[in-house]
Amino acid sequence: MPEQKLGGVYVANVTPFKDDANLSVDDGAYLEHVAWLSGEGVRGVVPFGTNGEGPSVSLEEKLRVLDALFESGPGLQVIPAVMQGNLPDTLRMIEVLNGYLAAAVLVLPPYYFKPAGAEGLKRFYEPVLEASKHPVIAYHIPKYAVPVPIEVVGSLPFWGVKDSGGEPGYAEEILEANKGVLVGTEDDVRGRVGIGAQGAISALANFVPKEVIALYDSATSGDEAGGEALEGALRNARARTKQYSSPAVLKRLAQERHGVPMGTVRPPFVPLPRGYDPEEVIRIARGTGEGGEA
Repeated sequence: MPEQKLGGVYVANVTPFKDDANLSVDDGAYLEHVAWLSGEGVRGVVPFGTNGEGPSVSLEEKLRVLDALFESGPGLQVIPAVMQGNLPDTLRMIEVLNGYLAAAVLVLPPYYFKPAGAEGLKRFYEPVLEASKHPVIAYHIPKYAVPVPIEVVGSLPFWGVKDSGGEPGYAEEILEANKGVLVGTEDDVRGRVGIGAQGAISALANFVPKEVIALYDSATSGDEAGGEALEGALRNARARTKQYSSPAVLKRLAQERHGVPMGTVRPPFVPLPRGYDPEEVIRIARGTGEGGEA
């Protein structure tokens, strides 16, 4: 299976749920959202990660949606997130993904048994790396899961990490170990790409993909002034999205951009309050509202 070069802007794409008794995944809206993102020029999507509510979606649901996604020929790279929390289901998902043209797989370590030491994480990741036909990216997000130590990444044949920790020196040491880095927050894109990170996995790109791409491009081209303005606008917009601590806000913002109903969220997340107005956040993110540059 040919390996696809990783780099650029990927979207931590959200998962639309129908407002029915089972809060079922809206497969059609999912594919329409990804098609819109593809048309906006992003490098790829990362289904069923944190903002895709991966831990709230069953393995069977994920595999059904991914089957439809790959069948649709999305025109961009797909890096499925594997967040099963146990080794057997992780390996089962990896086995199915081996049959698709995924660019890589993003694998979260088991997130309940904290703290987990380096030896235990190696015992988890070794069979995953052996089983996967695709490059494996370790998901380092210590706020929610077990952190992935540099020694684990450096000693095993990972492609690299998604760095959502932001600890000083972590990305630098991963890069020094000849591994790759995809940045997990928009606040870090310019600085981390400037030291060699290959790309970013962005939540904000669900509704302002071109602005996040422009931020990444400013880092690769050395456009300091343009990059600072973009970074400031996106930082302000990100702060507004974090007021609700729910992917519901990203879904509503995406829906405002492309008109595809993006549905609701699964518990423990809660829907947005009635009357939520997405327009101000979109203006800020695009640099035309309060807190952004006109």
